[in-house]
Amino acid sequence: MEKIKIWIRDFLLGLAKIFDPSNKGPVLRNTRQFFKQEIKVPSLLSIIATYIIVYFMLLSEIGYSYQNAIVIAFLTTVIAYVFISECRKEKNIASDPDAIVLICLTFIIALFVMQICDTYLSIIAFPVSAFVIMGTMLLSPRIGLVFAVLLSLITAFLHGLNFDDFAIMLGSGLIVLNMSKNIRRRIDFVKAALASTVATVSLIGVFYLLGHYSLVELESNFYFVLKNGALSLALLLVLIPIFERIFSRATNIKLIELSDFSNPLLKRLMLEAPGTYHHVTMTAGIAEQAAMSIGENSVLARVASYYHDIGKLQNPQYFIENQNIGENPHETLTTAMSTLILISHIKDGIALAKKHNLDKDIIDCIAQHHGVTVMGYFYRKHRELNGGENNLKLDDFRYPGPKPQTKMAAIIMISDSCEAACRSLDEPNNGRIGETVDRIITEKLEDGQFSECPITLKEIELIKESVMSTLISMYHQRIKYEETDDKDAQKE
Repeated sequence: MEKIKIWIRDFLLGLAKIFDPSNKGPVLRNTRQFFKQEIKVPSLLSIIATYIIVYFMLLSEIGYSYQNAIVIAFLTTVIAYVFISECRKEKNIASDPDAIVLICLTFIIALFVMQICDTYLSIIAFPVSAFVIMGTMLLSPRIGLVFAVLLSLITAFLHGLNFDDFAIMLGSGLIVLNMSKNIRRRIDFVKAALASTVATVSLIGVFYLLGHYSLVELESNFYFVLKNGALSLALLLVLIPIFERIFSRATNIKLIELSDFSNPLLKRLMLEAPGTYHHVTMTAGIAEQAAMSIGENSVLARVASYYHDIGKLQNPQYFIENQNIGENPHETLTTAMSTLILISHIKDGIALAKKHNLDKDIIDCIAQHHGVTVMGYFYRKHRELNGGENNLKLDDFRYPGPKPQTKMAAIIMISDSCEAACRSLDEPNNGRIGETVDRIITEKLEDGQFSECPITLKEIELIKESVMSTLISMYHQRIKYEETDDKDAQKE
């Protein structure tokens, strides 16, 4: 026994030496910092783990036997194939390990809830609509549809391929699929739950009229439908805020909450950088309309625009929109230093966004809204000051990037540049605004700024028309009325 104690002591001392760089004693780790670190679970690991869990969950539901094991293996493989093939069609999901983990976790929870309902209540009480809404809001409508179809098929499979159960579950899921895209407030969950309940009751009524249910079964099913609606609402109100937080998903509800100008970052922008605040609100209006013109999320476009320049809070006085007439601190700096300060607002913005737990979609827009464009003014000024000699490369005056990876980042890049350029026009009439917008978008196309995002030339043309229209309405010329005396004014 004494030898065992000595061995354990020596083992622990050896571990202490390994973790201590100075070999003077054990190291104390900051556990708070550890838990704040981003942990990326490999997509393949998530898929394999989910496959195993789903396999044994389904096998336990129908009973352990050699034949059942083969059938469930086939069913689980089909489920995995459908999810993988559909996720590949959504590039932003396929390249995001967090999204894959979220899909796997949501599907496992759905099967767990299905088993509870089937065991203690009735399969009719299974709230398939809740998981369709989660898939649509947190991921995409395509994933929401996959949840609706697969969960309905599993329900039917577990009950002897019962068509009634399949039709009821699928109808309940599909009725809320389109509603999910327009959910803006928590109260909309109640509307979705009510719509799902009405659809389920209607389908059960149809099958009763076809003679599939007795009157007693009809009353029992109506009772379980009410429980379905209540359970659906409870799951949505509990799980969606948790998933929003853990997986950094930007649902419309959360985006609208972030658009509140009592938010600390927006309030700081208003007080510390009023010029930038005015710029981002104007950009938000332009981006919102542009997003609508190509069918993108207009709420995300507006909110991401509000936050895209928060990095300027670190040094607001160095940005022209926050400078008073005659005050320009860049006059005392070298062009290289000025470029470094202005470019740093990207890095500072990302750091602020992460500190305030902003969503990944917004952080991506902050990082990508300048792409790798060149700060032409300071590059030309540098060449002039050095007599045409260029001791710095053109790339030294580029933003760090990356280039826009999504249509949303491209929309905000265009809206941001066009708003800033048109604001500097002496006489922003329709012709000049149109020429300016056309020139900016053409330059960015020729510079390859949109080469890494899935946007088409047709969509760029629609965005251009929308941006022109919005800017013209913002800077429309007012009619100058002739001066009249007070008496004439009172008569009008």
